[in-house]
Amino acid sequence: MALLAESLVDEWLNRAGFFTVRGIKHGVGEIDLLGVRPAKAGLEAWHVEVQASFRPISYIAPLPDDAPKGFAKSKMSMKVRPPDLVERAAAAWVEKKFKSKSKCVTRAAAWAGLNWKFVLVHAAVRWPAEVEAISRNGVEVIPLHRVLCELGQSESPGLRGSAGTDLSEVIEYFYRHSATDTQSRAEQGATVDRRPQPS
Repeated sequence: MALLAESLVDEWLNRAGFFTVRGIKHGVGEIDLLGVRPAKAGLEAWHVEVQASFRPISYIAPLPDDAPKGFAKSKMSMKVRPPDLVERAAAAWVEKKFKSKSKCVTRAAAWAGLNWKFVLVHAAVRWPAEVEAISRNGVEVIPLHRVLCELGQSESPGLRGSAGTDLSEVIEYFYRHSATDTQSRAEQGATVDRRPQPS
């Protein structure tokens, strides 16, 4: 599911005019997506991470190393965290995913001298307060449903041809025909009852 979501986000960025590179490895880590597009002041640069859980059972961010000893048995425990621990975990996650030295070096190796915008695209989250904490650490948070909506209603020529193109065209088809079907039903005044009738 994660790879599918990344493909759709990749396509979304392409249609917005970004040239993208996906799955950049650095040591044991990886950057989901880097994208650049022309802007008035040079190049606009985005570093995008994708979290695509639809039935989340835990947090996005693991517990930080300085979590109280014995608080939980694992770093991804679903145990409810107090607000200060949510903030610390979110800050540590943002540091690891976006701001660490290895991420900076990797981005510079791809495109040197750019000012990167940090973006998290997410599906369902169990604790909205965690997403708010991530946002407070300098990351723009975008729900996946916004990406899908914009793909479905996209009229921008943009760049096409990423791994998500075929699926995004299915989404476009759905949006076009669901709008037509809704209008048709409205004009008819009522939905026809197609259930079998008793004899």
